[in-house]
Parts: sequence; C-alpha cells; structure tokens
Amino acid sequence: MEFAQEKGLADQAFIAGGAVRDILSGAELKDIDIAVKGDALYAAEMFAEQTGSSFVPLDRDFGIARVVKGGKFLDISVLRGDSIYDDLASRDITINAMAIPLLEGRSPQIERKIIDPHGGKSDIFNKIIRMVSDTAFIRDPLRILRIYRFAATLNFSIEEETLKTAKRLALLIPSVAVERITEELKHILKLDNSYEIFSGMMDDGILSYILPEFQQTEERFKEADEGVRGSALELYKETEEILNNLPAYFLGYSDTISRYFDTDYKKPCLKLSTVFHDFESAESAAIRLKISRKEIKFIHKMALNRRQFFNLYARRRNDLDKTAAITLFKEFHVDLYPLLILTIAQSLKTTGKQYTIPFCQKVLTLYHNEFKPALGLLPIITGDDLIHIFDLKPSPVFKEILSAIEDMVLAGRINSKKEALKEVENIILRSQVI
Repeated sequence: MEFAQEKGLADQAFIAGGAVRDILSGAELKDIDIAVKGDALYAAEMFAEQTGSSFVPLDRDFGIARVVKGGKFLDISVLRGDSIYDDLASRDITINAMAIPLLEGRSPQIERKIIDPHGGKSDIFNKIIRMVSDTAFIRDPLRILRIYRFAATLNFSIEEETLKTAKRLALLIPSVAVERITEELKHILKLDNSYEIFSGMMDDGILSYILPEFQQTEERFKEADEGVRGSALELYKETEEILNNLPAYFLGYSDTISRYFDTDYKKPCLKLSTVFHDFESAESAAIRLKISRKEIKFIHKMALNRRQFFNLYARRRNDLDKTAAITLFKEFHVDLYPLLILTIAQSLKTTGKQYTIPFCQKVLTLYHNEFKPALGLLPIITGDDLIHIFDLKPSPVFKEILSAIEDMVLAGRINSKKEALKEVENIILRSQVI
C-alpha cells in the first residue's frame, strides 16, 4: 500500500477477483490480484525491485504481470475500461467480479468496503456460479471450462442461465489456444473431485470440444454390452476414487504408492489416460495438447498397458502366475502401481465389486518381498565372467546367457554368484557352445 501511495497509484488501485471472494468466504488468502489505472507492467517491475521479488510479465499486450516472493503471488493488471465498474463488468463470473479499494485493504470493516455491482456476495452466500454476461464467454471461451472448475472446487452449483449459455457457446472452445486449454485441463485433473467436472461437461456436451478424442470412447461405450456399468467415464471415476483412498485398497503399501504419485504429473496423467478408448487416441490427444514428452510417454504407457495385470488375473484368478508376473515386473517396475490401480478400477467398472484386490495384494507382496531383493543382486555375473571363467568369445550368445541368468535370479532360483556360474556351465553344456 505504501508503494502505491508513493507512486501515486493508490487512488486508482483495487484488490479484485479471487482475493475478494476468498475474504468473503473465509478461505486462506494466498494470491492477490491488483487492478491499477496506468502502467501495470511498470508498477509491477518497480514493486518487485523495491521488495526484492521476482518480476514475471504474463501478458504484455493486456498489461498483466506477476510479482513472486516466498511462494506468494501478486498479480498486477491494468484496469480494463475507464473505471473499476467497467473492469468488473468484463469479468467472467459474479464471485470474481468484486473489488476493494486498495486504500481500504486494511480496514477492520473491509467487507463493507467491497464494490459488488453484480451480486457476487449474494452468490457466494447461496453457493451459485453465475456469469456476469455472455460477452465474457464470447471474448474468452476458456471461461466456460472455468465455471465447471469453480463449481467443483467451491462445491457451488452453476446457475441455469449460465449453464445454458455455456452449452450454447461451447463450440467456440476450439478457437482457444491449445496451451491455455491444457493449462485449465491440468487444473481440473489435479482436483480430487475432477470426475464431477468431467461428468458434468460430458452430460452438457462440452467435453468433446475439449477432448474431441473422447467422442470415440463415448461411441464405443454405447456399442458395448449392456452389462457395462455407468458411463464412458466409469473407469475415470473408479480410478479417481482409488487414488483418493489408497489405504482402503492397498493395505500396507499405500504410503509407498502415495510417494510414487508425489511426482506431480503422474496422478493427473493417469486419470486422463482412462478417458480414451485405446492408446493411439490417448497418444494423439496428448500430442495435440502439447504436454511434455514425459507426460505423453506416461499417458501412452498407461493407456496401452492398463489391462496387463487385469488379464493376468483373468487367466488364473487369485492363483498368481509368478513367472508371468515377474515378466511384467521387469517391464514396468514401479509403474506397476498405477497399473494395479487400473486393474481394480477395471473390476469396479465392470461389476462394481473389488474382487481383484486380493490378487493385487499378492502382486505387491511378490514384487516387494521377492522381486526387489532379487533385483538388488543384479548383475550377479557379467560378460567378463563369461570371457575369463568360461573362455567364451563375445557373441550374441552372451546376451542369451546373461538374460537367462537374470531371469533365474529374479525368479528366486539363484541367490549367489556361485549358483549363477553353475547355471552358466549347465547352459553351455546344453547348448553345446564348447
């Protein structure tokens, strides 16, 4: 505030948007938006310099910049129109279209100082998401996605006229830069109740504008057997439910699996992978969304292999095929965690029953108690051993012998180098290599 007064900005500077909403709803105030009349970029840059913060220009054309310090954000933007009322009229929803004069920011009666021309306070009280005007959606169709996200995040309902307008203008969504759609999509995917958003957008005919590849999933689902439960998003729903309640599904291993998902992209990407009918459409969508290579690779891997452990279960039920399981362990290692989540989700999707949980528990026990300790023994012998101990010359046979020994170690049949060398001797004799 002192900085704004010093620079002569205070009289035409306002706390606006989400910060006002958070003040009214009692939520933790993390980030603050300031709208100023004048050169917002210059003001932000000078403020960052004076406070030892980082200056990040977000949009030079529209005069928006961010000041960052200690994990806190202060966004400074130029006032749109000739007054704060013009600015608020251009915003998306009423609960984001309120402001407080910066000079009143420390007032003990701050709620009385709120400028609220569109009924945002009332909508917060009534838990309603209401558009300011349809012009906001036309000007930026990405705001259509935001109303669903805000509704789910705040547990609000979308007002009927706003919903009708969103449906009517949804065809404008593809005109938005794909990078912006992806950013909003990631915000949605990170929510614990993102299924509600996707389900709502699917019912309202909006999801196909965001993920046109999903249309194929929906059509295939409608053609499926009548015994299939729910909707085309059923696998998504069950996957999210498991992710939100790991201890209920993975007794003794939930902490380990939870740490696996500490990598911020894995949980959202796992959920996203379930909305596609096959790995080709999943990969195509991931590439179109211009997400990172590691995210594309992960989504492709999950969509391609989501039935691997389910099929292993289907062959012998709870009688785990140890050899087949170890083959999968060698291929997936810790990526077996999300694949086991998909295994349980598949059973919930098809029957509503958790019948694969005991099987998944056996898989995890085998992986942690036998496979991982055996993995620590590798390499138990090397090509140098074959050369110096057995007087073999390097050849394609090397790889076959070493691979066979590795398989025996991972299967628990070999536990020492002495045993490994004995097996090499047997292999050579059987193959008549010497």
